[in-house]
Amino acid sequence: MTHDTHGPGREEIATTIRSCLLSAVGSTMAADLIADDTNLFDVGVDSMNMTDLLLELEQRFGFTLAPEDLTADLFLRFGNLVSFVESHVHRN
Repeated sequence: MTHDTHGPGREEIATTIRSCLLSAVGSTMAADLIADDTNLFDVGVDSMNMTDLLLELEQRFGFTLAPEDLTADLFLRFGNLVSFVESHVHRN
């Protein structure tokens, strides 16, 4: 039995999230400086642009977030956000 591999892989998801993140915070920092252990608040995420970022991710990846999905540790590390989006993308 073959594993279902449709949809973007982790690296593709991470690249898209980096782009969305930098756009949402209005940063010109190099995307490759954002690693799995990067604290998103250190990059400039705040409550206003966090909402913009989440809306953009929902649109880009085609899923809808439930309020209970949103936890503080989701934004503590970039890798947490990538894993979260990856799990939602592969659910569909």
